[in-house]
Amino acid sequence: MLRGREGWNRRGAASLPDGGLVRLLDPALRAVPFSGRDTEMGDLTSWAGGAEPVRVRLLTGLGGCGKSRLAVELSARLGRRRWRSVWLDPADEPRDVAAACRGPRVLVVVDDAASFPRLDDQLGALRDAEAGRIRVLLLARTGRHWWTRLRWASTLWTGPRAVPTSMSHVGPPAQSLARMVRAAASAFAARLGTQTPDLVVADLPADADPPRFGDVHAAVLAVLAGREAGDADAVVDVARGPGALLDHERDRWEDTDAVVARALLCGDRRDLPDRLAELHVARTLTAAPGMTEVCTARITPDEAFEVAMFAFRLDVDTPAVTGAGRLTGALLEQVANQLPDDRGHLERVLRLFPRRPAPAAQAADLASRLVTVLAADEAGDSVSHAEALGALARALDETGRPDEAYGPAERAEAMWRRITRADPLRYRIALWYAMHDLAVMCFGTGRDKEFATLVDEAVSAWSSVPDVEAVWTEPELAWAMHSLEATSAPGSVDAARWYHDRAVALLRGLVARDPVAYAEMLAMVQANLLLLVNRGRPAEALEGLRESVAIRRRLARDRPEAFERKLAYSLSNLSHALAALGDVAEALAAGQEALALRRRALRKASSSARGGAPKLRFELAWSLSGVGVLLSEQGRPHEALSLEEEALSIRRDLAGDAPDRYREELATSCSNLGVTYSRLGRFGDALRLEQEAVEIRRDLLRRSSSSRHRQHLARSLSNLGVRYSDMGRTEDAVEPTQEAVSLMRQAARDDRWQHLPDLATALANLGATYTDLSRAQDAVGPLHEAVGALRDLSREHPEKHLPGLASALTALAVALGEQRRYVSAAASAREAVRIRDRLAATDQRRFGDDLARSVRVLADIEAALPTDGSRKGPFLAARSERA
Repeated sequence: MLRGREGWNRRGAASLPDGGLVRLLDPALRAVPFSGRDTEMGDLTSWAGGAEPVRVRLLTGLGGCGKSRLAVELSARLGRRRWRSVWLDPADEPRDVAAACRGPRVLVVVDDAASFPRLDDQLGALRDAEAGRIRVLLLARTGRHWWTRLRWASTLWTGPRAVPTSMSHVGPPAQSLARMVRAAASAFAARLGTQTPDLVVADLPADADPPRFGDVHAAVLAVLAGREAGDADAVVDVARGPGALLDHERDRWEDTDAVVARALLCGDRRDLPDRLAELHVARTLTAAPGMTEVCTARITPDEAFEVAMFAFRLDVDTPAVTGAGRLTGALLEQVANQLPDDRGHLERVLRLFPRRPAPAAQAADLASRLVTVLAADEAGDSVSHAEALGALARALDETGRPDEAYGPAERAEAMWRRITRADPLRYRIALWYAMHDLAVMCFGTGRDKEFATLVDEAVSAWSSVPDVEAVWTEPELAWAMHSLEATSAPGSVDAARWYHDRAVALLRGLVARDPVAYAEMLAMVQANLLLLVNRGRPAEALEGLRESVAIRRRLARDRPEAFERKLAYSLSNLSHALAALGDVAEALAAGQEALALRRRALRKASSSARGGAPKLRFELAWSLSGVGVLLSEQGRPHEALSLEEEALSIRRDLAGDAPDRYREELATSCSNLGVTYSRLGRFGDALRLEQEAVEIRRDLLRRSSSSRHRQHLARSLSNLGVRYSDMGRTEDAVEPTQEAVSLMRQAARDDRWQHLPDLATALANLGATYTDLSRAQDAVGPLHEAVGALRDLSREHPEKHLPGLASALTALAVALGEQRRYVSAAASAREAVRIRDRLAATDQRRFGDDLARSVRVLADIEAALPTDGSRKGPFLAARSERA
């Protein structure tokens, strides 16, 4: 029998024997007049119309934002138009659902829809309901995977004509905080038979999220509960309101906090709104070590699902309790430890965390056990088996084990292909998701051709879907656009940017409808704008990278365990873009913040069973190297030294265990540390490291003729020439520097702007080498070309390229002076002095010595300038400059 909506405790009769204040928060009572949601209500009323027999809408919003109240109000308004409302319960049998939904106009409401383990069957029953029009409103904090899965798990959408499906989001109320407080105080006082008090509203912190109706109402009730007759004005503190009301309610409880917390975890609502229930559980479980184990000991399989559901809610909407973010993992670990190897129970729990496993280690354990059970029970293909294999692959990949993840992903994709052939309309979207997963595993394991094939097939499939299916396919199409951006040819920068903009446009629409599910995906796509930086267009990447950092900073504030590593990734990329634009101070700040986050992540992992995971060590080395390079380039090589040596040590260890994966980064660290050693005067150590880098990069280029390997080899060869010159072996410097120029010319033909800085560097170094060998005639051509290239680059990004231009101009002045072309030499030297004078005015420590050198070169040239047509004296050039 359908239970409908019976207060907060929807699994049993609601009872408040002593009239607790929290009863006034139940949306079914409509205690506070409905306001501030006119736009959303108009949208829902329009959605309920139309001629289609069935329409489904997912309405998302965080706890306390007003989703349930919207549904209650919609039910009331449609009821005046002779609609009948049915509120489902998780325990309702599908046949009862069908029977209850007979009639000309029926609104079906599923509150907290993610907690319905049989929602696919319950919705499928609506196909057989004898009704004229059915509107299904699903309320949830987020869709995530349970929502997408409904498309193929429920028969509601089967058949040639798909059920119109849509999503919308309940954002901040269109009402000021003061007005919300006044309305709630007046309504609650009337209900309680007291006089409306004068209230003062406390200011919210600057970085606080917009207030939610539920929190405002809880804060007002907390003030009313604690206010004595005759009290002066009371302060309504929305940030502390739920906690204050919860403390008032606890005075009514006879049980201990731990007993109540266990009951709440296992499905007993205790007449509390979800927000207060989650707050009490978070407070109790974080109050003392071991409390999580105490409150979840000896749970039954059904209770295990309730605990997992609680973990799911905490993963989405963490209460403001220190340490609450870790509860998701702790609760899932207890569930995994106590859940039996039963197919039904494993499936129910695992489906809550399939696409972003949280925590991945427990999801991998549950999925592995489920795959084993299904393999023993079923001989052929099945939807359950395909889903379990996919969940296992994603969880393994999340734990940093892409090689292990590839096999399950491949089997899942093959299984879905066979299942889809039998019923393409129903299962094709499931197949496309499996193709996505397999493509991710291919990319992570270096299977580039397989990755490209899957992405091309997926784009073709997703792009051809009718508009009515867009709600299901847009997330995958956005991912496909992002994949095309990441794999576009080096010279196709405009094409890559088009793919990126298309992905971002799709994701902005998705974030507007379900921010919990898609905000992180938008941050991921924007973080990968590093591709534009690497292709010589850093200015275009800056805004998107800043957005990525802002999104992940907000997510990491509430869930540091889940999002700090991702924030570090965005910060590193932002640092790289800022450095490319010459904004060194901000680049260094972003890089150092990323480094601190990665050190912390590795410390936490090292103290757990995971130990120093290779993926975490790789990320730490990335930040160590990035910050070290920035410090070294800023004339702070002593500060850079320990960071770069630590990065090299980590990368040697990683390359020793997995050379194919980590040798490229090892070569990078060798080269970077070699430059720093040179700046510290350790020329022999610098030469040996650059020789090692060249050897590694030659081998990588032999194995793969990609432009990236060619570019990196050219950089190392150019550096090697400088290292030889540092040692006084100038003749030895010629050959590697010439080869560097040749390689960079080839690369620049494919993508001039990406490779022009490296080509200019190699040309400047070649010219300086010729000058030192008294081959000024050979030096002038490369130096002229380098100066021209650096002029072009400086017009776009002066902070980044003006120092290089000044260096090349100084070297050119020396070469021209050697040829007795004093007028031209003086012009180049004067321009170099002007540039370095401006640079030194902003950073004397970094550019002061360079300015002094250019001034000396100019003085020598001017001294050699003839005044009467004859040469005054010999011009003796100092050793030429290198980039």
